[in-house]
Amino acid sequence: MHVSRMIRASLAVAGAALVGFHGWLFTAQVAAGRLEDPWLVFRWIAAAILIATLVAVRRGGESIFGRKNVAIWVLAALLHGPAIASDLQNDFNSIALPETVATSVLQLLTSAALGVSLWLLAGWLLARRRATEVRYAAVPVFVAAGGLAPGTLRHFSPRPPPLR
Repeated sequence: MHVSRMIRASLAVAGAALVGFHGWLFTAQVAAGRLEDPWLVFRWIAAAILIATLVAVRRGGESIFGRKNVAIWVLAALLHGPAIASDLQNDFNSIALPETVATSVLQLLTSAALGVSLWLLAGWLLARRRATEVRYAAVPVFVAAGGLAPGTLRHFSPRPPPLR
């Protein structure tokens, strides 16, 4: 129990530091007049939407670090790509990070399209398989252990029905 409290406290401190840093960054950009750039405003709006999504997931009772929420974290990582690229481009002229971000996004979209296509194909094949299911005969079939086959009912009761 003591270790989990320490981990929670560490995560709370790290989360507070992350929120504080992004608040400072937003305030610095407002003070510098950089919010005239529509792409920067779009990135801040997208960040607010991702935060709202994480809050909704947490209120839904799920962990924000679960497997279902990987897409949210990938989008958050991709949201930071242009910021890193613009910072590095000012310092280094040979860094090709925007192309790396574009390639990563294309690979992510292609993989997602392939995954959704395979999922839909599997659903279609399974639905088709269910539609051509073999119907069992109306005669009950006894299994080797002496019981009835699944789906068959006994037509008698070992005791009389209760009185009303």
